[in-house]
Amino acid sequence: MQRFTIHFLTLMFLMSGGKLMADREGDAERVIRRWLSTNAGVEALEVEFTQIRKLTSLKSMIRQDGILWMDRRGGPRFRWQTGNPPRTIVTRVKDELLVMRPRSLQYEKAPAGESKNSMAILAGGFPRNWEEFEQKYDLLGVKSQDGTSRINVQPKGQLARGVRVLTFVTRSAKGVLQSIDLTLRDGSSQQIVFDRVVTNPQLSDKIFYPDLTGYRATKFK
Repeated sequence: MQRFTIHFLTLMFLMSGGKLMADREGDAERVIRRWLSTNAGVEALEVEFTQIRKLTSLKSMIRQDGILWMDRRGGPRFRWQTGNPPRTIVTRVKDELLVMRPRSLQYEKAPAGESKNSMAILAGGFPRNWEEFEQKYDLLGVKSQDGTSRINVQPKGQLARGVRVLTFVTRSAKGVLQSIDLTLRDGSSQQIVFDRVVTNPQLSDKIFYPDLTGYRATKFK
C-alpha cells in the first residue's frame, strides 16, 4: 500500500509538472501574440532610438542616437542610421543590403541574407502574426518581470550566423515593443531603446535610396 501511494504521488507530481510547463508555454505564446497584435496593420514605421553598444575590445560602452525607418509598402524597405550627421547608414530594398560609412565615403552592397552587418536581422521588418514569427525565429524563452516581457529568440537561416540571442523587450500590459537587445557570438552586445515611434508615416523614396556619389565600393570586416 505504501509503494502504491508513493507511485501515485509521483505520477501526480509528474502530471502536475507537465501541466505547469504547458501553462508556462501558453503564457509565453500569449505574450508573443500580444506583441504581434501591435504590429498588425502597421505598414510603415519611423523610430527614434538610442543605441548602446558594448564591444569586447573596449571597456566603456558606446552610446549613439539614431533613426530607423521601415516600409512594407515598397517591398520591404528599411533604413537605419546612427549619429548626427550619420556615421553609419544601412538600407535594404527588396533583397539587397547597402552599408554606408559617410566619414570614409565607403559602401558595401550584398544580398540581404549574406551580409555580416548585425542590422540585417531587423531589415526584413517585425513579424505581424504567429506564422511569420515561427518562420523567422526559434523561440528560446520568455521572461516577464517588473512590467516588461523579454522574448528571447534565435534567428533562423543565414542571419543567425553572428547572433547568439535576439531579444524583443515589450511592456507586459499592452505588448508594445520598447527595446531590442542583441547578443552577438563575438561577445559584443547592443541595446536599442525606442525613444519615439510614429506608425504609418508618409515616407519619401529618397530615404531608402541614398546618394552614392563620391563613394567607393569596399568590403567591411
